[in-house]
Amino acid sequence: MDLDRWMHAPVTRRGFLRGAGKGGVGISLAALLQACGQDEPPTSSLTPTAGSSETPTIVPLPPIAGELKVAQWPLYIDRAKEGARPTLEAFEAETGIGIDYRETINDNQAWFAKVYPQLSIGQSTGWDLMCNADWLVHQFWQLGFIEPLHWEALPTADRNMLNAFRDPSYDPGNAHSVPWQGGVTGIAYYPDLAGDITGMADLWNPDLEGKVGMLTEMVDTMTLTLLMLGIDPQKATIDDARRAQEKLLEQRDANIVRQYYGQEYVQELVNKNVYASLAWSGDAFYWKYIGGAPDLEFIVPEEGGVLWASASMIPIEAAHPADAHAFMDFYFRPEIAVQVTDWVLYMTPVEGVQDLMREKASVAKGADREYYETLAESPLLFPPEDPSTANLYEYKAFSGEEFEQWAEIFNAVIHA
Repeated sequence: MDLDRWMHAPVTRRGFLRGAGKGGVGISLAALLQACGQDEPPTSSLTPTAGSSETPTIVPLPPIAGELKVAQWPLYIDRAKEGARPTLEAFEAETGIGIDYRETINDNQAWFAKVYPQLSIGQSTGWDLMCNADWLVHQFWQLGFIEPLHWEALPTADRNMLNAFRDPSYDPGNAHSVPWQGGVTGIAYYPDLAGDITGMADLWNPDLEGKVGMLTEMVDTMTLTLLMLGIDPQKATIDDARRAQEKLLEQRDANIVRQYYGQEYVQELVNKNVYASLAWSGDAFYWKYIGGAPDLEFIVPEEGGVLWASASMIPIEAAHPADAHAFMDFYFRPEIAVQVTDWVLYMTPVEGVQDLMREKASVAKGADREYYETLAESPLLFPPEDPSTANLYEYKAFSGEEFEQWAEIFNAVIHA
């Protein structure tokens, strides 16, 4: 096992995966639209105007062109020695499609700002496939910036997609995207330091003064706070957002929160500067089982946690949509997806990967066997068939205007 790779990949990857960044850094979607004077979303040959009652006119896919340009996050696919990417090489060898795979997405909102000028006037971005957080997929869809998928060209994805990732609120019917990886937002804590943490309400315990970490990610912190208040995030109103703000201000003003963190929450946990923190499952998995913090625990709060996804989508006017479909379908083969899961340590959307991980465990020896047995049975990598049975919820599907309003409410908390 390459411990150097394990020691560095998860922290960097998680920092890249989520959007906005510390303190809401990044360009607001609503503000960007207003600044650019974009009143109506663009249309393309495949996508109707967002909000239209018209049935999309979906033209047939062209033949495979043999070319593909993919925009992806760093450290979000399997690697081998000397920078090789085994599954990408297997895709090229089998399909004959030459792939230009760029790890060029570092922030969701910054990426939106980068591709907006072309998409807003119906022009090609130069990319055939891009991967973003689920809440941003929803924004792209509402603006008419992504193409509807041809599910007849995605038989493997249709057959092998886990139920937990089907028909999400951010993209009903998976009409415009397929999940790449997923994860859970919950609480990471040290039982010997923080005591018995069972839910979000425990992060308001005055005995933890200065020892609680909260996230600068609005979608995570607000969603979990709403759940604590007994509010379904999908049905939450602007008044509910203000109630969540009041609760967060109560926690902040009691000096319980040490700080609102971006990715740096991980190091604060590892150094035990905080005893309990909102956390992302991939980070918690790595540090508990690989990174040297075996006493760290991760729970889904009793009030509920968040199941999220990052998803692949085809921007309007992409030059090689058939090749993009071939790529998405290829990665829903369990024997391919298991290689990605083994490397990135995030939740797979692919049926059959867990069985293959169990097979790996059965033939491994010594420490590797124990490691793969842990992976194979981890709920952080393999979601329940019905997320509601695990008390998991999706983010609210925001309109652009709603996102801006909620961000302003949340920023009043983290910018004291």
